[in-house]
Amino acid sequence: MPMMKDIQKYDAEMFLLGHESICDLNEMNIYWEELTTASHVVKSISLENAIESFKLENKRNPNDNELFFIQAFVNDHIIQSQ
Repeated sequence: MPMMKDIQKYDAEMFLLGHESICDLNEMNIYWEELTTASHVVKSISLENAIESFKLENKRNPNDNELFFIQAFVNDHIIQSQ
């Protein structure tokens, strides 16, 4: 989250995501929202629990980007727990 806040300080209209495409401000705002939403539901090393938590909090299934982020955050929890 601190990195996101640092990046958002700039008055940029275009962004280059590493290994991805160039995004305009609207696309980047969607990216931030998906990333933030995914991060809030991961509390453990259980992918199933994180997905269920996402569904309960957002009243929908995660989209492909959100699912990717959830998996990445779960993997991080697994690594941090070792």
